[in-house]
Amino acid sequence: MTPKNLVNALIEGKSDEAFVQIETLYRGGTSIASIYQNYVTEAMQLIGEMWEKDEISVADEHLATSTCDFVLAKFHSMVKKAPITETSKKAMFFSVEKEQHSLGMKMAAHLFEQAGWDVRFMGTNLPLTYAVDAAERFKPDVIGISLTIIHHLEQLKAYVEQLESIQSRPQLLVGSRLISSYELSEYASPSTRMIRNFEVLDEWMKEYNEVVPHVTH
Repeated sequence: MTPKNLVNALIEGKSDEAFVQIETLYRGGTSIASIYQNYVTEAMQLIGEMWEKDEISVADEHLATSTCDFVLAKFHSMVKKAPITETSKKAMFFSVEKEQHSLGMKMAAHLFEQAGWDVRFMGTNLPLTYAVDAAERFKPDVIGISLTIIHHLEQLKAYVEQLESIQSRPQLLVGSRLISSYELSEYASPSTRMIRNFEVLDEWMKEYNEVVPHVTH
């Protein structure tokens, strides 16, 4: 079974078939981070390339994306999660203003929820003012910021500066496909962590849990 199998199911809107593929990998012992990175992300990248080459229509791409979103939610609902307690760490996820892509961010949020974090998924296109207000009220230990469009990089610096300075002093994680092609350090701070893929994120989260076993709020 390869990502191409998932591509076919998603383009045709066959959510049950796509779910069975992902569930089969999971039952077979493949880590969720690997499924997200090497199967789901790879499939969606292939779909994006097909759209760019006019091999599929905009409607096909939209159907594939919405089907993938549904399947990921269904898969996440069946995965056993660590319980959330009063000492659970908090994480908040969103994409910068004008950014509309959400699948990668959702998978990142799912990984944290599965590990027992108290997660707030704020969605796409979140203006900085509202992001800061939400973070000051929620007091997250970690904030994950997503962006995929190069033209949105200029605003990343302002997000980093303001969010890293709020009272809870959250650790900022930036997830972007741009990381593999561009140097993003000028748009962040030395303490901002750039996350290249879900396996890197999973490893970072495990290391963070060892260093900070629990936090009280």
